[in-house]
Parts: sequence; structure tokens; C-alpha cells
Amino acid sequence: MESLVVECLRCGSQRQVEHAPLRMVNPECARCGYVGWASVEDLTERDRRALRARPLERRRLRLA
Repeated sequence: MESLVVECLRCGSQRQVEHAPLRMVNPECARCGYVGWASVEDLTERDRRALRARPLERRRLRLA
């Protein structure tokens, strides 16, 4: 099975996961403890800046 590279939506750290990221044993980020992740391929620099500028309780990535 191929791996997927995901990025923490809080601090930007990246890690490789299997294609079923919801089944991860430790879903929180090892660097900051946040649990919001997105595929690196799906995020643009504009998305990254917009997400990090918002308070944590208002961060959501809305996909079309």
C-alpha cells in the first residue's frame, strides 16, 4: 500500500501515513499535539497561510 504525506494544519510538520489516516494509532501531531491533518498535495500556500492565521477553534478546511 502506498503512503500519503500529510501536514499538520497548526504547525506545518509533515509525516507519512498509510492511505487510511483515520485509523492512525496516534493521530495528534508529535510536534504540537494538534489533530488536524490534510494531504500535502491538497494544500496550496494560500490555504496554509489562511489556516494558520485563524484561531484554532475556527480552523476548518472546506473542500469543494
